[in-house]
Amino acid sequence: MTEEDLSIHCPSCGSTKFQVSSLLYNVPYFNEIAMFTMKCPDCNFSHNDVFSAEERPPLRWTLVVDRPALLKTRVIRSGSGTIRFPEFGIDIEPGPTAESYISNVEGVLFRTRPVVEAAIRFTEVAKEKERGQEILDMIIAAIKGEFTFTMIIEDPMGMSGILPEDMRLVKREELSIEEASLLRGAPAWLSIARDQYQERKG
Repeated sequence: MTEEDLSIHCPSCGSTKFQVSSLLYNVPYFNEIAMFTMKCPDCNFSHNDVFSAEERPPLRWTLVVDRPALLKTRVIRSGSGTIRFPEFGIDIEPGPTAESYISNVEGVLFRTRPVVEAAIRFTEVAKEKERGQEILDMIIAAIKGEFTFTMIIEDPMGMSGILPEDMRLVKREELSIEEASLLRGAPAWLSIARDQYQERKG
């Protein structure tokens, strides 16, 4: 773990004591990436994100998960990555507090499940509860390896990805400028931090 001196203020309270630490990873098709942990000692705001020293094109990664082994496929989700599960009708878009992580397909499903469960609890519309339960049942079956589904990650900064051991199983596409412009990006303060990191490593 290394400390990085990035001159950004805490996006929550504006403190200049914002602490940034990083851990470097060598990842196939990404070369070297850094997982950053950012924390403010004044207000306890914290955030994780993935940085790269390379300029990367906007990308879409698509994986059809049709066997249990593919649940272990590595997933990198940055603060600007949008995850889509078409069969579930779920899009997970980045927001101001969107966390980055390095996980696997199964881990992403486990992160998604409680969100669906909460939506079922809070809605008072019978049809929405019924549809929510259908989606939850599909997610549970998918976690067990009993339901074939598609996972898509789109990232206008190109810092997210789906990386199976056999790269022939995943479709990797560069997005057009128009397609990338329709995606939500990272929060402005995080984009500044990424730019500073790329400038230092460039």
